[in-house]
Amino acid sequence: MLKVYNSLTKQIQQTKFDNNEIKIYLCGPTVQSSPHIGHGRSAVVFDFLVRYLNHLNYKVKFVRNITDIDDKIIEKSQLEGISPEELTKKVIKDFHSAYSELNCVNPDFEPRATESIEQIVNFIDLLIKKGYGYVSKSGVYFSVDKYSDYLFLSGRKMDDVLSGTRIGLVEDKRKPEDFALWKFAKEGEPYWETPWGNGRPGWHIECSAMIREVFSSGIDFHCGGNDLIFPHHENELAQSQSAFQDEVFVKYWLHNGMVNLSGQKMSKSEGNIKLLNEYIDQYGGEVIRFFYLRSHYRKPQEFSEDLLSEAKTTLRNLQSLVQEVDSKKSHQEIIEAFYECMNDDLNTPKLLGEIFSTIKEISKKSDEEQKAIKETIKYIFQVLGFELNIEAVIDKEKLLGFFTKYEIKFKDINQAMEEFIDLRENYRKNKDFEKADKMRQDIYELGISILDGDSSEWNWRTS
Repeated sequence: MLKVYNSLTKQIQQTKFDNNEIKIYLCGPTVQSSPHIGHGRSAVVFDFLVRYLNHLNYKVKFVRNITDIDDKIIEKSQLEGISPEELTKKVIKDFHSAYSELNCVNPDFEPRATESIEQIVNFIDLLIKKGYGYVSKSGVYFSVDKYSDYLFLSGRKMDDVLSGTRIGLVEDKRKPEDFALWKFAKEGEPYWETPWGNGRPGWHIECSAMIREVFSSGIDFHCGGNDLIFPHHENELAQSQSAFQDEVFVKYWLHNGMVNLSGQKMSKSEGNIKLLNEYIDQYGGEVIRFFYLRSHYRKPQEFSEDLLSEAKTTLRNLQSLVQEVDSKKSHQEIIEAFYECMNDDLNTPKLLGEIFSTIKEISKKSDEEQKAIKETIKYIFQVLGFELNIEAVIDKEKLLGFFTKYEIKFKDINQAMEEFIDLRENYRKNKDFEKADKMRQDIYELGISILDGDSSEWNWRTS
């Protein structure tokens, strides 16, 4: 059975589910700017979770939200001279493109803050009626001292919270640590009408309201980056547990580690952002996905282009190894290692270690066992969302450009390679070995090797 590290209990726990249906909520992006490498990591590592649970035949209901209104979005749209709606539409498109290229499964629901205002207002109204929320001149706030378990998730002390609070920023809160449920709009800002005043939702209330609307009750997994533990998830927990005291809001809180550049966390505020789509264009989505697989999701992950190049080479070797076999559960020992590693808090680097140890010794095995190993490795990677095809490791634009030079219209790699090899074989039949050799060298430089054999069969693999 699957064991995970629960950020709430601070320990590895054996998962237990009420039935075959599993509810997963992933905190999605605030869409004021295009996704960076850190956004990609959170999306991919929890995609591994969703795919693995689906593989175990659970019925997974997966929700990933979008925050499409907040202070940063308003500020960015004003800087660019466009409306918040225009900005978020553009950025959401960038995120969806990245998710697709990274081969992340689509969520069953993708609620947006601006489309959930009614649910948010109803949730705030419930908190006010229960005595947890109060109205002031600047907005509606959650009274932190009414919730006795506040800071249990993050493990912080109230003194730590107060030391980082800009008390003078909002003077009409009862206590500086109270957080906003609803912010009254300033002149020129977008707003929605409510009984308390025109404004927009606070950040934390969005997720609580969306979870309630989609799932109708508590959930099994709440996922996101560990930079969200405080204040976002802490405040989510406080307001949701206060509103529905007879329910467990979240069974298991899962948080991924940050992506670091030279040991420093990658973040917009630090100004050390690497845009995700630029690297997808350069290396391919599957290479980026494989890069994330190599580190345990809870640990920090160091990022560099050298590490991406290394990931690309390793993925090429895997693709070469399994290209001529079908995907099957043929090797029981490898399958058992797969389940053991994934059940151990999604330990993907340990899984890779097991697989590469087996590959290292594969030449010593019989032909039959070698085939079984390759089939099983291909099967495991497909479960984890990898296609292991040539397009995954060679930039598609390069492929299009390369085959266009030979007047080959690229549809997919198998079709294009078949036409390429036929063309080269015609040169060889006509004894124009100079052109045939040049074709072989050209495509080798692209990353593909043609293996000439005695038979009429032609094979290709990544080099």
